Amino acid sequence: GELLDLPVGLAEQVEGKAEMAGFDFRQVVFIDTETSGLAGGAGTIVFLTGVGTFEDDQYVVRQYFARNPAEERVYLEHVAEQMQQAQGWVSFNGKSFDMPLLRSRFIMSGMPPPPDQPHLDLLHPARRLWRQRLGACNFGNLEIQILEHQRTGQDVPSWMIPEMWFRFAKDGDNTNEMVAVLYHNQEDIVSMAPLAHVLLGTFAGIIAPHPRDRLSLARSHTRLGSFSEAVSMYRQVLENTLPTVQRSEAMTGLAALLKRQGRRKEGAIWWENLVDLDPVGSMDPYIELAKYHEWETGDLETACLWTEKAIAALQSWRADYHRSQTL
Repeated sequence: GELLDLPVGLAEQVEGKAEMAGFDFRQVVFIDTETSGLAGGAGTIVFLTGVGTFEDDQYVVRQYFARNPAEERVYLEHVAEQMQQAQGWVSFNGKSFDMPLLRSRFIMSGMPPPPDQPHLDLLHPARRLWRQRLGACNFGNLEIQILEHQRTGQDVPSWMIPEMWFRFAKDGDNTNEMVAVLYHNQEDIVSMAPLAHVLLGTFAGIIAPHPRDRLSLARSHTRLGSFSEAVSMYRQVLENTLPTVQRSEAMTGLAALLKRQGRRKEGAIWWENLVDLDPVGSMDPYIELAKYHEWETGDLETACLWTEKAIAALQSWRADYHRSQTL
């Protein structure tokens, strides 16, 4: 329900694509598949597809299950109908895995694939936002670390699912394993909605980011062209104690953005701070300060001074190709 409280179109801020401007979670389907092989390919069967939709503000999960290969085509008709009626799709790694595989199964089953719709794949923005802090951004880790949700012992690892289904399709004796597979798929679909809420809410500034995610968020805003939001986030980053490498990255990002916005005097302050932080690191601050004084203030003496300081700093670099090229 919280996802529906977010303004329509926030997906555009995450994806940076105009086609996502009207993305309304009331009109989309959440999709996750379970298959007979994790590598994909023409012979891979999609034996289970979970579909989540909002209906009268309630989140409804439907699961379409093929007990054997012959039943796949029957249920794919229902999945295709839901996908065609929706105005968008939500997945986790669906752009690379689920959707191409479903498309091939539609074709193999003799039915036209649903026309492409705006597609929010949560994996990619999740990596941009959380990978620096969490490392692994697989779905299970995000459930635990971001949603604080722990699945029951009934769940099964994804890599075991194809073998379980093959055993079931052969003799049908392992019904308990199939119950576990259905639970796994259901949990994927159910957790996608709150994950989308946290992800979009954080990008939009509605949900406060974890302090260690702010630098990643500033990078993402810069990448998407949301420069005012990026400047604000870089300033928040720099209010806290940081390792030198991260502080240097934040200062560089902020100074570059201020320059891009025509706020060169403010940017120059951060270039100077960068020199103070790491006098023999990157030459970029020296170069920017020399250009600033040559072109903006007209103070050629100070411009020359920054050039001389850059050359002096370079003398401490190890004598190699990189140093000679920089000189």
